[in-house]
Parts: sequence; C-alpha cells; structure tokens
Amino acid sequence: MSTSTRNSTPILRALAVAACLSVSLAAPALAMSGGGGGSGAAPAEDSRHRSVTSADTYLPLPPLMATVQADHRARGNLQIEAGLEIQDARLRRRVEQIMPRLRNAYVTALSIYTGVNYRYGTVPDADRIAQLLQDATDMTLGTEGARVLIGMVIINAG
Repeated sequence: MSTSTRNSTPILRALAVAACLSVSLAAPALAMSGGGGGSGAAPAEDSRHRSVTSADTYLPLPPLMATVQADHRARGNLQIEAGLEIQDARLRRRVEQIMPRLRNAYVTALSIYTGVNYRYGTVPDADRIAQLLQDATDMTLGTEGARVLIGMVIINAG
C-alpha cells in the first residue's frame, strides 16, 4: 500500500461518515415536507413560522423587523408577524411572485414608523402599523384586494 493511499483512507472514512450523518439528519426534514405520505406539516425551512389558519386565502409573511432607536442609538427591534388575506387566486399568485418588493415596502414602512411615529418605551400602535403595511401593500400591488392581518407586534429591547 502506498503512502498516498494510507493517508487518504482516513479522509475517505471521514467523508463517508459525514455523508451518512447528513443523510440521517435530512431524513426527518424530508419526511415532514410531504415526501411520501407524511403528516403534511410545513417544510423544514418554514418550521419557525407557525400557521395561523389552513385557509387557502391566507398567505403568511415571514417575520418583519425594524430597528428601534432612541438618543441616537439602537435600542432594540420591532418585530411583526403578519399575513395577507387574498380572495383572488390570480392576485395571490402575483403577490407570491413580487414578495421581495412587498418585503422591501414593509421594512421601509416599519423603519419610518420606528423613526418617526414610535417613541421608545411606549406600546407600539398596532392599528397604525397595520395601516402603514396596508398602504405599502396597496401601493406596491397597484390595486386593492390583499388585506393585511397582524398576528403579533413585539419590541425586543436591546
């Protein structure tokens, strides 16, 4: 057996063990994603976002965040969990396609809220936040038909 073959054997064993480990760790996630009669649970990448409803008209949004500032310093984060109720299937497909633009509009609206409307240490105004997000939705889509639903508003103090 040559020296190069002896030196590569531990490396090959390590690679084989790593491959087996990655397959065994991925198996539960594949089972959960509906690959063959699973429970129909959400995919592993969406496991942090809980489903509020199983209605086809509801489209959950990923968590939205904006920095809260006071005295010229970052003091924490405003975190929002929300979703869109969209009755029209065609509009829902369009929303899914332009989701990056919507997220940008939402983060901009929340940043304006935390910079202009919110005073650090007070309770966030969920009605005002919902209206800002609704306005951002309507402006980005160019039409009405997607209704913003707020699930949670949290200030994480830093």
